[in-house]
Amino acid sequence: MFPTFGTLVNASLVLFGGLIGFRFSNLIPDRYRVVILQTIGMFTIMISVKLMSEYKPELPKVFFFLFVGTVLGNLLSLEERLERLTQRTSNLSKGFVSASLLFTVGPMTLMGCILEGTKGDSSLLLSKAFMDGLSSMILSSSLGLGVALSSLYVLLFQGSITLLAYFFGDFLSQQAMSNTLFIGGGLMFLIGIKLLGLLENLRVLNLMPALFLSLFF
Repeated sequence: MFPTFGTLVNASLVLFGGLIGFRFSNLIPDRYRVVILQTIGMFTIMISVKLMSEYKPELPKVFFFLFVGTVLGNLLSLEERLERLTQRTSNLSKGFVSASLLFTVGPMTLMGCILEGTKGDSSLLLSKAFMDGLSSMILSSSLGLGVALSSLYVLLFQGSITLLAYFFGDFLSQQAMSNTLFIGGGLMFLIGIKLLGLLENLRVLNLMPALFLSLFF
C-alpha cells in the first residue's frame, strides 16, 4: 500500500459517516449511540493491549517520559484549553473543530501515521478509520454538518505526518519507536476505559507530551 492510503480511507469514512449521521440523525436511538461508543472503547482497549505486548520498551525511560510529559501537559493545561476552544465556537464550526480534534489529537493518529510512513503498515490507521467513521455518525447527528467537513482536516493533518515519517523516518531509532508505541498503547488503553464510562475525569490529552518526548530521546 502507498503512503497516505490509510489516511485517504480515514478521511473518506469520516465524510461518509458524517453525512449519514447528519441526514438520518432522527433515526439513531440514544441506546445505539451508547452501544457504538462502548464497542469502540472495547476495540481500542484490544488494540492497545496488542501494541503493548508487541514492543519491548526501556521501562526506566518510559517512566521518565510519562512523568515529564504529564507534568508538561498539566502545566500547559492542554485538555482544559481544548475544552474552552470547543465551547466558544458556533454550531457549524463547533462540529468541525470538535470532530477535527477528536479524530486527530491522540496516540492512535501519531502511531498510525508513523507506522504507515516508516514501515508501510496501514493496519492501525485502517482500524482508526472505521472507528472514526462510526464516531462521525454519532457526532454529526448532534453537532451537524461540520463533522463531515472535518474529513478535510483529517486528510491534511494525517497525510502531512505520514509523509514526514515516510521521508524522514530514518532519523527515528528502533528503540525510540518501541518506547513510543508502548506509551501510545497505554494512552489508548486509558481512552478505551474512558469510552466505557470509567475514569471520566482523567485528562488523557495532558499525557500526550510523553509521546513526543519518547520519539526524540
